[in-house]
Amino acid sequence: MRVNQTLSVFVLISLFSLVSSGPVQAKRFTLNLDLPPEERWNEIIKDYTEYASVLTKDIRKRFPKELLPLVDKLVTNMDQSFPAPFAGEMRGIAKTFRLNVTEIILLNVIYDISAYCTSIVAQDRKGNIFLARNLDYDFSNTLRKITFIVDFMSKGEIIYSGVTMAGMVGLFTAQKPNALTIDLDERDKGYLWENIIIALLNKKAVPVSFEIRKIVSTEGMDFQRAIHELSTVSLIADCYYIVGGIKPDQGVVVTRNRLSTADVWRLDAAKGRWFLVETNYDHWTSPPPSDDRRDPAIKALTSIGQENINATTLFKVLNQHPVLNSHTIFTAIMEANNPGLLNAWVQELDKN
Repeated sequence: MRVNQTLSVFVLISLFSLVSSGPVQAKRFTLNLDLPPEERWNEIIKDYTEYASVLTKDIRKRFPKELLPLVDKLVTNMDQSFPAPFAGEMRGIAKTFRLNVTEIILLNVIYDISAYCTSIVAQDRKGNIFLARNLDYDFSNTLRKITFIVDFMSKGEIIYSGVTMAGMVGLFTAQKPNALTIDLDERDKGYLWENIIIALLNKKAVPVSFEIRKIVSTEGMDFQRAIHELSTVSLIADCYYIVGGIKPDQGVVVTRNRLSTADVWRLDAAKGRWFLVETNYDHWTSPPPSDDRRDPAIKALTSIGQENINATTLFKVLNQHPVLNSHTIFTAIMEANNPGLLNAWVQELDKN
């Protein structure tokens, strides 16, 4: 049954591809964690060096020039500002891309400027937990070209997997096999300069995407431990962490302030709460009419019903307007206790 479900998703994708320019299967790579941090990404990102200069221009357009001196200070103190192995990996990427490290740091913190996402954690009648998401950016054309899936391996074993973009060392979307799935949505609070100052002054605060990678890379990490970690860690930015586990009702949205947790919203199938939809607004408030992806997703899920929820129907929800829109970079679907299901598709449809 689980294999058939996976195949049905691929059939659905094939049908979409026959009638449009997307979605397109994301490329998949392996990264060897046994290599030194400075060398780990070389074989992957060498395929994307042609986009480095375009990416840099896109980033600098959106980054206030007044903040560059602060970023330069982060470069000077990056080993103290970013926990291992991130500093070493960013140095290696900068060398391969032939960019300075400042530009790679910009790429890794720009998420908080213009990211808009839709995440769904849902439980089927058998208690299986799915995590599905769209990731949106307002400079989507470049990012679509550098999006891929990566399996992080050590001694021939997949330790964790994620969907990311060339040059980024953190993860927005990740899975620890047979343990948990996790993704990240932006919470539109504060300003980018505040994030950078936090990174400079609070050495315990970590970038939000780095925390996801830390969670899935930690040996023995499970759902409950992850929720505790995500609720207590100091972050450089507000955000939403959406997490799925391997047991019934193991699905949450953790709404984070930088230094504290605002809310933990949980699945409770017995009370009819078999799915949670998070976009970029606190779930206890109403989304603005100009950007309401939440209500259409809720309506679609309610129409499908828990008895029919699976990877295929979740894909359909994420591929309807306005949940899918002109800024959507990729769609991903995961299930921790069925790790082979993890997949991502780059969206190339023009939804304007």
